[in-house]
Amino acid sequence: MTHTPGPWRASEGWPSDIWHVDMPGRKWSVGVSRHDEDYDMPVEEVQANAHLIAAAPELLAALKNALAEIWMDDEPEWARGARAAIAKAEGGADETTPD
Repeated sequence: MTHTPGPWRASEGWPSDIWHVDMPGRKWSVGVSRHDEDYDMPVEEVQANAHLIAAAPELLAALKNALAEIWMDDEPEWARGARAAIAKAEGGADETTPD
C-alpha cells in the first residue's frame, strides 16, 4: 500500500471546528472534525489531530530512516513498537504498540 506523497499540511476550514489535511500531491484534502456525538471535543483537539495527520508522511519516513541506521544485536521493545507502528501505517496488522 502506498500513501499520497507528502508534504501534507493542516489548514483551518469553515466553520472553524473543521480542519483539513491538504495533500497537494493529489490536489485534494481530508476533513478532520468532531463527531456529532462528541461535540464537547475542543476545537484545539481537532486542530491537533489535523496537524498530527499532516505530519504522518514525515514521521513515517523519519522512523524508517532511524531504524535503518541503528544496528541492534537484540531488538529492544521500543524498536518492536516502532516496527509495529510502521506496519500499521502501511496497512499491516493493527496492533497496539507497547507502552
